[in-house]
Amino acid sequence: MQVLIADNVSRKCDAVLNAHGIQTVRAVGIPREELLETLPNYEGMIVRSAVTVDRGMIEAMPRMLAIGRAGAGVDNIDVVAATERGIVVMNTPGGNTISAAEHTLAMLMSLLRKVPAANASLRRGEWDRKTFVGTELFGKRVGVLGLGRIGREVAARIASFQAHVVGYDPVLSPDAVRALGLEPTTFQEMVESCQIITIHIPLTASTRGLIGEAELARMPHGSFIINCARGGIVDESALLGALNTGQIAGAALDVFSSEPVAFPSALIDHPNVVATPHVAASTHEAQERVAVDIAVQMAEFFEGRGARGVVNANGMEDSLMSAARPTMHAARLLGELLAQLGGPDSHTFNLTVHGTDATQIMQGLEAALLAGILRQRLSGVVNEINAARLAADAGITLQAVGEGEHPRYQMLISGTVEGLNGQPPHHAAVTLFGRNDVRLVMVDGLWLDIVPSGVMVMLRGADRPGVLAAIGGTFAERSINISDVSLGRRDGSDDALTVIRIDGDLPAETLAELSNIPMVQKVKVVRMP
Repeated sequence: MQVLIADNVSRKCDAVLNAHGIQTVRAVGIPREELLETLPNYEGMIVRSAVTVDRGMIEAMPRMLAIGRAGAGVDNIDVVAATERGIVVMNTPGGNTISAAEHTLAMLMSLLRKVPAANASLRRGEWDRKTFVGTELFGKRVGVLGLGRIGREVAARIASFQAHVVGYDPVLSPDAVRALGLEPTTFQEMVESCQIITIHIPLTASTRGLIGEAELARMPHGSFIINCARGGIVDESALLGALNTGQIAGAALDVFSSEPVAFPSALIDHPNVVATPHVAASTHEAQERVAVDIAVQMAEFFEGRGARGVVNANGMEDSLMSAARPTMHAARLLGELLAQLGGPDSHTFNLTVHGTDATQIMQGLEAALLAGILRQRLSGVVNEINAARLAADAGITLQAVGEGEHPRYQMLISGTVEGLNGQPPHHAAVTLFGRNDVRLVMVDGLWLDIVPSGVMVMLRGADRPGVLAAIGGTFAERSINISDVSLGRRDGSDDALTVIRIDGDLPAETLAELSNIPMVQKVKVVRMP
């Protein structure tokens, strides 16, 4: 077994792999053409962030079994291409945690005590004690936005300063936040009450520009912002404006919306900004830690002792449970549907599996359902291997039970998401027609039959003459094509659910028109893969 180390990784990585009888070859800084020529010789590859492992490179890896990233981010690796070829991609998300947390505290204290400006003044030969009057962290209300590994470490360190720490994470329930020893809050409450906010959430479509002009204006006058997570979460133009007016007293930034930063930069040049060039995770210890971690993980994988830190699922499914893939896919789709029916704050789910063959892979189906739920909520790669851990981190609970054959179907996977604030739970069930055809066959106790894919419009109401015609007419007037439709009706009642698949998305104005149709009580749009 041979592993190619193609990036500047600590030599301790080689030592660990060699101790397990795995040969290592270093090819750091060589031209891409030379790298492509040597790739066919290796079963494993380890990189950091300097080497881009794209589809073309992956297609030149006929023997490759695993690609390891010594660090957290895998945006320099084409995970989809690797998965298609059955190559496991693994990373070491915990290796940089302490370094990133410590850098956040260093930035925070430097900002509050004006350390960089005071140091620069002294180096200019000035003895100025009046200009650099700072602010204590003691007693301040500090909001930690994002409570993953780094956010939790930051919260613990800030608490040691006897600050009042509150936490919010969009994927954690209040009880899960309390279990971390923190006072839970909402995003809006954090913005309106915290004198300091430190950011530790990923950059996604929903978090880009999360803290903009409106949020900065609602913060207490003279507040502080720290961002050592990802650039783009804070609107930099709005932040500069708030700094200029004094609404925000200072900002500590290690990340920016565009990197490297284009100079000159009015934001970086602002006297109340402390800035570093994305170095939060750059320490000798972190670099050694991730090198050792990825070597241990790869050795375990090659020796058949597990696959820790794997970020892609399909490669593992192909090798370990290829016969179960259609059933796993059905459970995953059910999870995506339940997550949308319950909403982003729902955290309690139930799974019931009917059928002898399906109940034999209960653990896999639980993981697949959780992966579907989490794919509606998290950025990055979510799969059956890491779903249980991610769900636990998010405070999501799942109770699962296996049953015998269902009266209607040989195999049936049904799930429930508990309602919030007194709302009733939602139920749904899927099955397989043949070997691979997933069908949605029940929603909230009403039986139907439709393929769960694309944009699906669910209309709950009374099944009366003219209702379905009015619904279809609304789509026709908007030139929206209906690709499939199924109606489920409760026995002895006109209570019905119509599920319609459409081509393209549903405009907001059409949604409003559908909601106003007589006898239509509720309209829900879900978007499936």
